[in-house]
Order: sequence, then structure tokens, then C-alpha cells
Amino acid sequence: MNHTAPARTAADDLRVVLTHWAHLRSLLDSATPDVWPPLRPGSEYLRTFDEHDAAEVAADRHAQQLVTTRHPSGQLYYQCAHCDQVGEDGLHPVRADRGPAQLAEQPAPLRLHVVDTIRAVELVLAALADEIAADVQRDVIAAPRRASTLDPAGHELALLAARDDTDPHRWRYNLSDRSAPRAAQWLLDRLVDEPGPCLPLSDAHRERITRIAREAARRIERTIGTDRRTVELPRPCPWCEGVLLMHTGSDVDTVVSCATGLVDCGAPVRFNVDTMRREWSTPEQLAALYVALDAAEARQREADRRAQRAEARRRQREAAKGRDVAA
Repeated sequence: MNHTAPARTAADDLRVVLTHWAHLRSLLDSATPDVWPPLRPGSEYLRTFDEHDAAEVAADRHAQQLVTTRHPSGQLYYQCAHCDQVGEDGLHPVRADRGPAQLAEQPAPLRLHVVDTIRAVELVLAALADEIAADVQRDVIAAPRRASTLDPAGHELALLAARDDTDPHRWRYNLSDRSAPRAAQWLLDRLVDEPGPCLPLSDAHRERITRIAREAARRIERTIGTDRRTVELPRPCPWCEGVLLMHTGSDVDTVVSCATGLVDCGAPVRFNVDTMRREWSTPEQLAALYVALDAAEARQREADRRAQRAEARRRQREAAKGRDVAA
């Protein structure tokens, strides 16, 4: 049984744009992204350190940090590592090379690859909406030149023209909000035949939307890190000590496979004939796998402790023998 999900449709790809656009925008600020990828280990510490340095700059001083320095004459003395001042004093002026620009007080630069993705996706989806609308969207109903309340038909036509002109389902070529989400939503509405001032899409229109939406979704997923991927787990298979691989992504179920294969791995899970590997795929199987990994790690720690104790006893015996020989 293959656990790969069915191929995504153009509507699915457009929904990826709608779902992840806010995530993509939040990645523009490289200082504190709150979405994928998560903060790397240590980054929180670095941010705290920068804030501490910035506070010292604001106070026009920094904390003393003494280091031992040897004078050319050979004499040892204490010197501050930050400003080269000699002597013990808690209030040291900030060095010129420790100013705000050096202490990350300036705004972090934009992530250029994220900017490129935003611009490219926005441009291509808006241009696609322009192209499709030119073919399928009908013109706005023309209002009578001189509508009069004395002419009920003309007055009704004027109201109809006004409503048609402001129809929210109408794509506007000069609209200020030509954003990727709005273009994606308009194209999605056309794909699923939502009501609007448009003719049905042709097969050629659907094929073009499918191709461009697929690339837009893939580019967003690559940028924010939700594309399909395979990573090696840090712990080996509890049954054969083979390499465990985790396969995950936005359009596939999470699966862990053992690279050893069928014969040499005795894991109590099914063998996938397509990948020639044993696989853990259901939530129950994945939970059981991590329980087994923890148990195997605990057994290994106990084995290491026993080996250390045995080695310590061996050394004690050898030391005792040495003392007996010396006596």
C-alpha cells in the first residue's frame, strides 16, 4: 500500500497560496519569524544578548569584563576586554566599534529570497488573472446616459449597472489590491464555478491555471519549508540499528522507514514493496516506534553504565595486583 496522497489539483494549489501567504509574509522579518522554519537552537540566546548590549549602549556604558594581559616588560595586569581600560571600575565607556550598528540595534535586513518569492508569485498570479479575465469576464453593463426616476426601466438599468460595476466577484485590472491572495481567490472561484460575471473556463484556461498555480504553490512551500522532504532521524532502528528516514510534506502522510530492508530488519510493521522498506505510517505505529526508540536508548544507557562499572572494577583489580607485587 502506498501512502502517497493523491495528486493535488489546481484548486488545492491555489488554497496553498491562500493558506500560507501570511506565513510567507511573516518570514520577511528575519529577526523573529513566527512560522516555519522554527528558530534554530541558540537564536533566542543571541537575541537576548543583542538586547542586553543595546541597553548598555543606551546607557553609554558597558559592564566590566577583566582579562589578564602581559605587558611587554613581562608584568601581568588586568584590562577590560571591551574598552581596553585598565583597572577595576564598573562603569566603562562604550568603544566606538561597539556602537548601535555593531550591536544589532538596527533593523534586521529583509530575507531577499522571501522577497523574490512574494514578488514572483504576486506578479504571475495577477498577470494570470488579467489574462483569464480578458477572455471570460464580460464587460460591465452599460448604464443609460440619462437615468430618470420618471423612466422606471431606465432607473432599474442604472441600478443594475451600478451593482454590476461593484460586483466583488469581478476582477479589476487597475485594482490597487492586486495581491496574490486576491488573484488566487478569484482564480479559485472560476475553477469551482462560483457565481460571477464570467463565462465558464475552457480546458485551455484550466490547464494554464493548473500549471501556474502548481509552480506558485511549490515555490511558496519551498520558501517556508513545507515542501515534501526526507530527513534522517538521529536514532537508529530499535530492531536492526539501521538508518531511520522520516518522509513528510504538505501533500503526503508522515511515514518513517527503515533503510535496512525486509530480510535483516525484524520490525513488527509491514513491508512496502514499492520502497523495499519496512514502514511506520499510522499514528499508532509512529507512537509505538518512538516508545521503542526510547526503550532502546534506555537499554543502551544501562549497557554503557554496566560497561563503565566493569571497566572500573577491572582497573581496581589491576591496581590491587600492582600493589601486591610492589609489596
